[in-house]
Amino acid sequence: MGSSRDIAIGPVAVVSMLLSSLVTKVIDPVANPHAYRDFVFTVTFFTGIFQAAFGIFRLGFLVDFLSHAALVGFMAGAALIIGLQQLKGLLGITHFTTKT
Repeated sequence: MGSSRDIAIGPVAVVSMLLSSLVTKVIDPVANPHAYRDFVFTVTFFTGIFQAAFGIFRLGFLVDFLSHAALVGFMAGAALIIGLQQLKGLLGITHFTTKT
């Protein structure tokens, strides 16, 4: 198989978790699903614009200022949250926390 510098290893749903926690604090998806959808599309669009701008202006070197321990801790925490959230479906738990 081999390796690639472009491969993403680890919980790749971290951006989705951050987006979900941001959007649900602003708009209730049950009360107003259309505004929720529009807000998610808008936030996703501007996230893509920022990522493209970082790529165009070659600002990837800013990641070098983050310590390895901080990145590993963040990814481990995200993996733990994703794993625990998946347990509710696996074990059939109906009353599970939604405050993640």
